[in-house]
Amino acid sequence: MKKIVLLTFFLTALVGCVEDNQAEQQQLAPVAEKKPIVAVVEAKEESYSPVLEFGGSFKPFREANLSARMPGKIKKIHYREGATVPKGSVIVTLSGEMAEAAEAELEAVEKDYERVKDLVDSGVLPQQQLDHLEAKLNATKAKVKMTKENMEIIAPFDGMVAEHMLREGEEFMLINPGLTPGFSHANGIIRFMDLNRLFLEIQVDEKELPLIRKIKDIEVVADAYPDTKIKGKIYSTETLVSVISRTAVVKIEIDNAKKQIKPGMFGRVRISLPEIKAVMVPRLAVARQAGTNQHHLFVVENDVAIRKEVEIIEDLGEFYAVKGIESGEKVVSAGKTKLRDNVPVTVSDK
Repeated sequence: MKKIVLLTFFLTALVGCVEDNQAEQQQLAPVAEKKPIVAVVEAKEESYSPVLEFGGSFKPFREANLSARMPGKIKKIHYREGATVPKGSVIVTLSGEMAEAAEAELEAVEKDYERVKDLVDSGVLPQQQLDHLEAKLNATKAKVKMTKENMEIIAPFDGMVAEHMLREGEEFMLINPGLTPGFSHANGIIRFMDLNRLFLEIQVDEKELPLIRKIKDIEVVADAYPDTKIKGKIYSTETLVSVISRTAVVKIEIDNAKKQIKPGMFGRVRISLPEIKAVMVPRLAVARQAGTNQHHLFVVENDVAIRKEVEIIEDLGEFYAVKGIESGEKVVSAGKTKLRDNVPVTVSDK
């Protein structure tokens, strides 16, 4: 009797274990078979115009620090700062003490010359003394002319008085550095600029220099007037490339007849290059590796997600132009957060 009871208990336990195991397998089976559902789009090769963007500071088309060739006291500055001055106008007048002294010297030499000339003509003195005095007379005349010229500072071109580096009544010395950051550092009384045209100086990478040299139309925008687009053109490219930054200075010339833009303002440049072809993928399909500048996406091959590293060559808003995949490949556009390399997937028909 005891044997029958034990056998019955054993059989009951065995059947229970089998049923539990079958139930557990039934619960796990759906989880193991479930695949991530993704949406895909086809990568396509399309044409687009690459755009290069730069920033830089506006500078005068022409600039001159005007000064005299000899020391003197500033008697009168005829134009205020910011005034427009026509070419040939007198901007500064220096005091005339030196000119008066030179004229007095000239008057004395002229009297000596006339007196000696009479004596030479009468045979009292030799011709040689008159020759020496004539040379002195010519030198004194040149001194007077030079002194008078230095009493006035003339505008060398149509421009604007940007700064009074000295004030009326101050003494001009031959060493008088102008120290305004960003502009020329030289001696002078007046900082004078031609603002009818301006330069926007930008730093261009050595790889991009060959691309922009033949570009004619350039779009320039000043940060102070973001809604105003200005037409610019390349004026010159620096001959040397910096060995540190591997860039060269490129000057973009713009028209500034209204004097709206001031030197020192910041501007931006957009340069549209000739069309090229590249593989396009949706922006949302591309992911960036955290803490790096590396990007990747997933393509589906035979219902398997394959991770591929890509290089973004142009940001076109909703799309990226990329290198690293071929046109026609199926790119995962939705559901990529659940994926890892070589994972089977289900492609949604929607």
